[in-house]
Amino acid sequence: MFAPAELGAQDILIGGGRILAVGADLSAASALDGLISVETLPPGRLIPGLIDQHVHFIGGGEGDGPEARMPELAFEAFVSAGITTAVGLLGSEIEAKTLPSLLRKAHELDRAGLTTFIYTGAMALPAPFLTQSVRSDIALLDKVIGAKSAIAERAFPNLDFAAFAALAGSLVQAKAVSGKAAVLHLHVGRLRGGLAALFDLIEKIDFPPSQAVPTHINRASDVSPVFEHGIRFAKAGGTIDFTCCLGPRDGLPAGLDPVEAVLRALDAGVPAERITLSSDAGVAVPDHRGGFRAVPPAILLRDLLRLTTEGGLDWPQALAFVTGNVARVLGLSSRKGAIAPGMDADLVLVGEDGRVVWTMAAGRVVFGPGMITREMTVH
Repeated sequence: MFAPAELGAQDILIGGGRILAVGADLSAASALDGLISVETLPPGRLIPGLIDQHVHFIGGGEGDGPEARMPELAFEAFVSAGITTAVGLLGSEIEAKTLPSLLRKAHELDRAGLTTFIYTGAMALPAPFLTQSVRSDIALLDKVIGAKSAIAERAFPNLDFAAFAALAGSLVQAKAVSGKAAVLHLHVGRLRGGLAALFDLIEKIDFPPSQAVPTHINRASDVSPVFEHGIRFAKAGGTIDFTCCLGPRDGLPAGLDPVEAVLRALDAGVPAERITLSSDAGVAVPDHRGGFRAVPPAILLRDLLRLTTEGGLDWPQALAFVTGNVARVLGLSSRKGAIAPGMDADLVLVGEDGRVVWTMAAGRVVFGPGMITREMTVH
């Protein structure tokens, strides 16, 4: 078992959707005949449920034209890939794909067994919202955990610093009144400005680096300075997010392979706890036949495995990028990201072949042998 620290073979006692105890021998609990059931899992690595902080629940938009408009993601696509917690957001399209439909989809996935949240806002400024404002969305709606915006993006340049600062200020207020993380989740494009606007927020309005998560940081250095800016930001106390589908492997040569990006960031002195990975599932990437395909959630598991094989990282370190580090960023460390007493019973068994064998979400088995037959792996 990896909790994410390696603990060896362990027993786990679960009740009420939470982990009650973890130990080498909890057989005494079997004396509670009729009150508990015992399940023995096959050989494999038991890990915490993965947390994906950047998912297009209702599909990516039309950034590359109508053919790139992707469909909604299904519940089985998450749990068959070991994801038990996910955060949804809007893409480039905000006319037909809206915050209300995103929120409704989050509730649908939640009822099926996935823990879900969403970001209010969108790539454009001023930010759209569901209630009276971004601040009230976070304060009043349980599902809203932060807000999305964009910088260094040609289609949404957001050059009005006053509007950007106003959004950031509202998130500082939202965090204070709600107790949530109130994350500023930033799509970072390829423009030469890179993270300059984020550095301005920190310098000019004292915005806390720990409250922002710039994503798509793994852009190739010959295209954009974003990666170098991200190293600087992480060393200043922020967290940088690398996108699994952004790289040559998935038809996006302007990106830096996420495994290479993690290794380069670590070599540059970025603390491991300041790095996360997300899938960008639901967005469109080239299908190598002249069209587009949707990125599946399983890409997150793919790159977790690649970190341990191609990247040479051990399982505890690689797991942190998709479990504990993400839980901290989202303000969920008391519930998510680890296997320990008091945590949500979100557990995943990964077989020796790298496939998910069994997934439990909040104490309920949501994926296992015979439950889902469709192939959901990616290579």
